[in-house]
Amino acid sequence: MPFIPHTQKETAEMLSAVGVKSIEELFHDIPQKLRIDMKDSSKLKLPKGQGELEVIRHIEGLLAKTKNAGDYAYFRGGGIYNHFVSTVVDHIALYDGSFITAYTPYQPECSQGTLTFIFEFQSAICALTGLEVANASMYDGASALAEAMMMGLHVAEDKFRKENRSTFVIAGHVNPEYVAVCKTYAKTAGIKLVIVPASEDSGRIDADALKAALTRNVCAVAVQSPNYLGVIEDVEGVVAAAKVNENLVIQAIAEPLSLAYLQSPAEAGVDIAVGEGQPLGNHQFLGGPAFGFFAAKKEHLRKMPGRIVSETVDRNGKRAYALALATREQHIRREKATSNICTNQSLCALRALIHLAAWGKNGFMELAEHTIAKTQYAMKKLAAVEGVKVLHGESPVFNEFVIAAASGLDRKLIKKGIVGGLSLDKYGKGRKGQYLVAVTEVTTKEDVDKYAAALAGALAGKPVGVSK
Repeated sequence: MPFIPHTQKETAEMLSAVGVKSIEELFHDIPQKLRIDMKDSSKLKLPKGQGELEVIRHIEGLLAKTKNAGDYAYFRGGGIYNHFVSTVVDHIALYDGSFITAYTPYQPECSQGTLTFIFEFQSAICALTGLEVANASMYDGASALAEAMMMGLHVAEDKFRKENRSTFVIAGHVNPEYVAVCKTYAKTAGIKLVIVPASEDSGRIDADALKAALTRNVCAVAVQSPNYLGVIEDVEGVVAAAKVNENLVIQAIAEPLSLAYLQSPAEAGVDIAVGEGQPLGNHQFLGGPAFGFFAAKKEHLRKMPGRIVSETVDRNGKRAYALALATREQHIRREKATSNICTNQSLCALRALIHLAAWGKNGFMELAEHTIAKTQYAMKKLAAVEGVKVLHGESPVFNEFVIAAASGLDRKLIKKGIVGGLSLDKYGKGRKGQYLVAVTEVTTKEDVDKYAAALAGALAGKPVGVSK
């Protein structure tokens, strides 16, 4: 948006409206020593003014110094993924006035564009997860899981009023950032967190440890599938274990593309599905902004956080959209609110809807098939490198897997134009020299071959850092 300065007449009218005679008088509460006399602009140390052409050239010069994922053979994931985003997403999301309305639809009659796409977005999330209801989006995948934890507590408190169900179980390899946010929520909400380990061999949840943890004190259990290390979990097995003591099951999904091909949360019997929506039509944006999605069985509708848009008709019988449920502190009494999250990530959710609509069901499935094929090729290619071992190789994966090699390889590969796997040095003990490798449709055969060759060169004559 261009900057259009106020005219002297407009400035005078505004000053008069607030009851002052000058700009100096307007800012008289600010100590003089902190103010700059605008008559002497040299005190601001600004460069000399430039024309539009010169400014554009200057900005392009700055941008040329910045590297992005497209400048590398890129293999880093762990929750934020390097997907192709079509220009159609930007064109509609940023330039189509039909959807550019107030960010928060407080007044339905003024926000029909926003409400329309939110309703369609909710429908798309329901189609992906197989669940019956979805909200307008959350802040990100981590806050979505934490809100699902709170929802699990609320459902249990209402259903089992004579029982103390204040324990929340996190099973297996769940994104450590998600876990950290859950810990923050749990600390203030009086929830006890129990972490169930995963098998070192398979990378999957330890079934015996899970059964032992799922007592009648548990309100809900969360499982991420594909999990943080890329392994696809036995979600049906988790649901079966949870049924014994009537615990709710929450599935977190960091890569929603996997829902195009894998068993849906609804098919597995999951109660609540949450996840990170960034891979749907949103660039990596240095790790943000992004959005979280949230879906559940219809029976839990009134315990859901955030807002839900519904389709209705106006008094003239024409189709219209309105907020159906908004059980948050701004709308109802605080003690009855399901969440204090005050908004949703509308623009990011709109981009996701456009992305899904552009691909369509068949296109989205084809995209998943390409990703699976490229991932399998990468696993075989990297496993063939002397000094590299693919961990959990017998377990099914979607688009990520873990390799064990030597510490510090990620820093060396950057110099060769490769963003290698995400170092797992800080993710638990015994993971030194391990890397989480991500593959998307953007990854080419040449990228994988380059990665394998660079690893072979870097590892030549060096010990392998395989954890035991």
